[in-house]
Amino acid sequence: MDKNYTILIIDDKSENLHYLNTILKEENFLIRATTDANFAINSSRLNPPDLILLDIKMPNISGFEVCKILKEDEVLKEIPIIFISALDDTQSKVKALNEGGVDYITKPFEKEEVIARVKTQLKIFESKNTISKLLEQQDFFLKKIIHEMNTPLSIIGLNIDNLESTLGYKEQFEAIKASSKSLSSIYNDLYYLTKKEKRIIEEKSINLVRFLSSRVAFFDEMANIKNIDIALDIHKEFDVFMDSYELERVIDNTISNAIKYSFEDSTIEITLDKEDENYILSIKDEGIGIADTKAVFQAYYQQKDKNIGLGLGLSIVKEICDKNEIKIELSSEKNNTVFKYIFPQNRVIKGD
Repeated sequence: MDKNYTILIIDDKSENLHYLNTILKEENFLIRATTDANFAINSSRLNPPDLILLDIKMPNISGFEVCKILKEDEVLKEIPIIFISALDDTQSKVKALNEGGVDYITKPFEKEEVIARVKTQLKIFESKNTISKLLEQQDFFLKKIIHEMNTPLSIIGLNIDNLESTLGYKEQFEAIKASSKSLSSIYNDLYYLTKKEKRIIEEKSINLVRFLSSRVAFFDEMANIKNIDIALDIHKEFDVFMDSYELERVIDNTISNAIKYSFEDSTIEITLDKEDENYILSIKDEGIGIADTKAVFQAYYQQKDKNIGLGLGLSIVKEICDKNEIKIELSSEKNNTVFKYIFPQNRVIKGD
């Protein structure tokens, strides 16, 4: 190992501390050892170790209680804890793991076993830290991409509108608008993913007819490129109570997905209806169909015969629907794919 890791040993038997101290120092670990569990907790807060060897049976406070205190501390909760004990029964081992321990070593200690288990857990700990840092870098990178995408997209849209008002309708303008809106949809998905933990949810009553009409208008240029007609079929009009941005991600990703996979000169049908006591929004397209209707909601899933997009849209749809208790029913075959969203009663404000 490249780093000299610090190991804290907590055991009320001084002979155990001495033995563990001796064998672990031979491996160039930095050792801190104590028989006082409360002292160990306080010293860890001031100077956190990389790993803790913790005895279960101790006076005043048990190892399980010490583990609970450490796991409730934001600074210390990720430190791996290996329980050490003379107890060799399955119940004690299971409890140790359930309490947050990563491993369990029984007394009397075997030198090779102790060293192997400690090194294994430190490697795992090191890998978790590396992954955590990579995720932080990825998050920073995504936020930078989002920031850099927003301004040019706005400029493109503004200038195309100005050119169209000056020169009149041209197919090239339609293609640029469609591409810009496709990028805008990707931007909104990335924005949702990076901000979802911090966004303030603002739920309100939303009239679905007006909302759907605005989203259909947004996708007009993208649909026109493939000569796709998007039809609204309103059997029952109703309002839903939820966050408008989250509803937009559900609608936009379903419509954009339908456009991507539809055949040219086809129709996308968006229907509002009531079946029994259920209020339903369904979006049907005439396209190539979905090969795996379960895997399609997994992040980064892409269909082999048409590899387009980032594969994030429908995973976002599933996440939002689960959060809002909206049931998804998906059926798909060639020329006929239907996404059906069934709203729970507590999300429906009114129904005609």
